[in-house]
Amino acid sequence: MRILLVSANFLPHVGGIERFTEVLAGGLAGRGHGVTVLCCRSGEAPLREEGAFAVRRVPASFTLERRIGVPYPLPTPLELRRALLEELGQADVVHVQDALYATSVAALGLARRRGVARVLTQHVAFVPQGNALLNAVEHAAIATLGRSARLADAVATLTPAVAEWVAKRWRISDVRVLPVGVPARKEPVAGPAELRESFGLPADRFLALFVGRDVPKKGLEIFLAARGPEYELVAVTDRARPEGAIGMPFMEHQRLQELLDCVDAFVLPSEGEGFPVVLQEAFATGLPVITTPHPGYDHYLEPGDALLVEREPGAVRTALLRLAGDPSLRQELAARGRAAAEKHFGEAAFVTAYEQLYHEARGLTHAGRSPA
Repeated sequence: MRILLVSANFLPHVGGIERFTEVLAGGLAGRGHGVTVLCCRSGEAPLREEGAFAVRRVPASFTLERRIGVPYPLPTPLELRRALLEELGQADVVHVQDALYATSVAALGLARRRGVARVLTQHVAFVPQGNALLNAVEHAAIATLGRSARLADAVATLTPAVAEWVAKRWRISDVRVLPVGVPARKEPVAGPAELRESFGLPADRFLALFVGRDVPKKGLEIFLAARGPEYELVAVTDRARPEGAIGMPFMEHQRLQELLDCVDAFVLPSEGEGFPVVLQEAFATGLPVITTPHPGYDHYLEPGDALLVEREPGAVRTALLRLAGDPSLRQELAARGRAAAEKHFGEAAFVTAYEQLYHEARGLTHAGRSPA
């Protein structure tokens, strides 16, 4: 199959959808499919790349991200249309990530006109922005741009809660909950002490790691406010100097995996999530996880697989104190996390599920039907 994956943001831009798309593209290419990722150009990334899969980047403005922290790129309209028409001319199926992005709306519309099968993965429902005006803008976008979801032949989500939201909000009758997945973890290249030294981290401190953008949704402020003398906080984020934590910039995935391999716990006090890829990777690494409960997390997690806490600093601090002082609890959570990852987060089932959905979407396209 020739598959066009459309993601507004992609490498070198860092985020959960970017990693989702990267893992899926690599898995599909590894099975012999021809895969192209079409995305907005971030930084000085090349407009085209060839490798296991191809990447085509469209010139775009990232003004909204720079000014207000919203990672919503604005592609150059004519360049986007030209790139989409060229790529759709060679594609058997187009798979877009989230319905609200300009790239998704354009891809779904043009693919429908061209008779190309269309798949949508809606990663999240409404995401609170921490600002009344931005919340209003998002509601308006959901009510307008979001209706492009009905142009898809097949719609998938990561959790039942998001599937229910999509079905109700956009009146789509058949919304699938498909597996999530990350590649199998490789053995660490070095021991924890050596890895900590490579990052400049203290060798003898309990280290709690946060990974996420500096936006209200991710809860960086909550994480930082949970600091205490009993442990050290480490934040991989786009904030230059996170007060009370050892700050690190976003890094390529292999290096992030090395960081996961040498810390003691993973903390993500976020809201409005589907099921974050970095959370999957923390479980697969065998890290004790502290996170906030979300509708749909129980689709993957049993009670006791993680420490689920209220979204406030005191609750995070209490959980960190428990972990720092109780090695047996850390061991139990590590074992449960690995078991959850083996059961739910395997790459093979993830890729197979989308292969099957692509075939189904092609059948629906040829029959002239959609799930709306």
